[in-house]
Amino acid sequence: MLEFNVPDVVAEVTACCEAYERALVANDVAALQGFFWDSPQAIRYGVGEQLYGAAEISAFRSARVINFSAREVVRFELLGLGRDCAVSMLEFTVVVDGRVRRGRQTQVWARIDDAGWRITSAHVSHGTGADDALDRFAESAAAMLGLPLAAAHRPGVLANLKVTAGLAGQLMEHPLPASIEVAPVFTP
Repeated sequence: MLEFNVPDVVAEVTACCEAYERALVANDVAALQGFFWDSPQAIRYGVGEQLYGAAEISAFRSARVINFSAREVVRFELLGLGRDCAVSMLEFTVVVDGRVRRGRQTQVWARIDDAGWRITSAHVSHGTGADDALDRFAESAAAMLGLPLAAAHRPGVLANLKVTAGLAGQLMEHPLPASIEVAPVFTP
């Protein structure tokens, strides 16, 4: 019978995940490469890339110039599956082009006989939720209007857009009958 969340497995893999996060923030390429299983079967799906095998993952890491110093873990979950496998799920925020983006990261960790705990499969994506849609709308609208949208003002703009979207949603819940005609000119 499969054992879930064996305490020593959870502790070991959590420590690996924390070390991976530190290496990512420090852009320690050698350490990051060492976390992945050295196999042609290792897979990493990123925000804009699909990497198959340790060689592709290593080449990607070596060529990538990143700055994740502003990355923060929002939520971390770990599911131990027996004594030799675990899945980590992480939500994070990161600053990209001056904007805070939410993202998700899932990693499948396996205990490899001669190497210890290694990532066999990983997936990273940026959010596509309501906040991201509002952020993209604010960015597009500002560009269309030729208005600069300073990073310091973005949270207030997004808060107002959330309120406006909520009010518009309430109005849209009440459909108008087809018999109503639009007035050509408003006269109070």
